[in-house]
Amino acid sequence: MAEEVFSLRGFIEDLKGRGELVTISDPLDPKYEISAILSELAKKEAPAFLFTQVKGHRLPVVGNLLGTRRRLSLALGIDPDQLFEEFPKRMENQRPPVLVKDDSEKEVIKRGKGLDILKLLPILTHYAKDSGPYLTSGFSSARDPDTGVIGRGLHRMGLRGKDRFGISLLNPPLSEIYGKYKKMKKRMEIATVIGLDPLIFIAAVLKAPAGLDKLSIAGGIRGKAIPLVKAEHVDLEIPAFGEILIEGFIDPKGKEEDGILGESSGYYMGFSKSPTIQVMAITLRKDALYHAIIPWSLEVDNILYLIHGLDFIPKMKKEIPSIKEIRFIPGTFGAHAVLSLDTENQGEIRRALSLALTFTNIKKAIAVNTDINLHDDQELEWALATRFQADKDLILMTNLRGQPIDPSSGDGFLTAKMGLDATKPRVEGFEKVGVPEEVKKRLAILLKKLVKGE
Repeated sequence: MAEEVFSLRGFIEDLKGRGELVTISDPLDPKYEISAILSELAKKEAPAFLFTQVKGHRLPVVGNLLGTRRRLSLALGIDPDQLFEEFPKRMENQRPPVLVKDDSEKEVIKRGKGLDILKLLPILTHYAKDSGPYLTSGFSSARDPDTGVIGRGLHRMGLRGKDRFGISLLNPPLSEIYGKYKKMKKRMEIATVIGLDPLIFIAAVLKAPAGLDKLSIAGGIRGKAIPLVKAEHVDLEIPAFGEILIEGFIDPKGKEEDGILGESSGYYMGFSKSPTIQVMAITLRKDALYHAIIPWSLEVDNILYLIHGLDFIPKMKKEIPSIKEIRFIPGTFGAHAVLSLDTENQGEIRRALSLALTFTNIKKAIAVNTDINLHDDQELEWALATRFQADKDLILMTNLRGQPIDPSSGDGFLTAKMGLDATKPRVEGFEKVGVPEEVKKRLAILLKKLVKGE
């Protein structure tokens, strides 16, 4: 099975060929400095970055891989315009992963034999008040003791010593699997892979039915079975061709601690006390790459756009056929949505807004007519400035469940939500100005050159 089809390196080579990878050779520290570069540049659409000189480390760092929705679609192998139509279909065509041999050259560092995680891996310290270095790109696997099925997930991991990580197990399936081991008072083996084919990485955050390996869904999306290899020191099968493998166990009798990390909401957040992974060994591929993800960035926003969109967009379009397009506002971690509706029925418009606010992730929804370009923030604000009256067109709903990463929510993550009807209040007097369409078509080539500055 060809490695380049299922590896981080294959994706990076593709980005190089497309001119979407920038190499930075200036020496930079993994404590704050690399994060500062990524944090500033990743607030807008930017290329992926490869940092070749990391102070104190021989491993390069690659980041902002999915910093544009175009690259997100590239990783999935789906046209951006067909994402929410094609993606659910492919998810249904599940393909179980297959065991292969990975004979690539590797280096294994075992516990007690020079293992010092922070010296070995360029784990970033992202923000000023983080409690320490955090691994945010680890694809973790653990086996359900009842069913034998391996659960997969993406969980933040804070460094707790030379050979220990804390891991925040807040979401299923790994949270439920750990709960079973804790009840049984047995150790839970866990393996974390860093540096994977981005499609496999994305699969970690997909919702999967109980008992189904998420890699089966990834295989359906790719149209090819995902290759697995057996881990060396734990009884788990993991994605093949990863850059770095961390193997260990969680002792449920061990101490659980808190940690603070600047989260995707843009705020420092600590959740419930998290268990500790005792690392047994770390395996590096030859010339291994460290994949970094900045929590508060368009990259994370794009991943949340995909996850929330898979649930929200198909359901909304099914219930409200007049919805022609939906956009999530960048930078809001999927909390703000704009709906374009082809209807003058005010009752249907208000129903669409009210329905949108019942979804956990949505905190604000705006309805506009189809003459508004959803992707032009100026046009969106213009619609609100000229078609919206707060005393008539504002819907306010209180005590609805919101997102846990919203620090303004109350107990049980309850929050207030609003819908804004920025559609035309009537037909007369609200026709948008514009030059004749045939003129725009005739001048399309010239306009394109002028916009690009050619």
